[in-house]
Amino acid sequence: MNKRTFLFGSVALGLSGCSFFRPAPAVPVAQEGFIVRETPVAQNNMTAFLPEGDTIYMSGSINEDTTTGFAAVRAANPEANRLVILQADGPSGSPAAIGFGRSVRAAGFSTHLRNDSVISGGAVDAFLGGTKRTIEEGAVIGAVRSQDVDAHKSFTTDMVGGDGYARFADKFGGRRRPRAMTIAEIGAMGIVSANAGNVLAEN
Repeated sequence: MNKRTFLFGSVALGLSGCSFFRPAPAVPVAQEGFIVRETPVAQNNMTAFLPEGDTIYMSGSINEDTTTGFAAVRAANPEANRLVILQADGPSGSPAAIGFGRSVRAAGFSTHLRNDSVISGGAVDAFLGGTKRTIEEGAVIGAVRSQDVDAHKSFTTDMVGGDGYARFADKFGGRRRPRAMTIAEIGAMGIVSANAGNVLAEN
């Protein structure tokens, strides 16, 4: 597979309203850069991965196929060890977001936000999965209330050593629209690595 090819985390063929189209119980697999299921699934925003050297760039929405897509692009690019998240979202504290965040940690990836990155909800969970988490000035992090507060607290504690971000998102995060966090809040919640020296770290 061409290393510059996007790998999409979900592909749908429509007709989601028809009752006879039921979710396939089988685990999705990646084929030729796409997640392929036995039956059509409802279309959602997709997760896209673009590998380039030691970096994988990610954008889109985290969904149930994202972890599978990430594994496939990693297998095709074994030298990659950093995930740069560009414009991404997804359900905060969902099984898909938490599972993907844990897979980022298990793979030993660092995570980074560029000065033009905008992430919210589940994409913040993915960012927390980084073994080292850095951001550039100008990056936007939006808090969204979690689907499962207890699971979110457990996840953030495992990733950053405390559940401050999960509690913050539950109390102050938006329900429909993300609530942008301040630099002080980002630092206080442990979203960036403690060993980064300060909240902002240049790429």
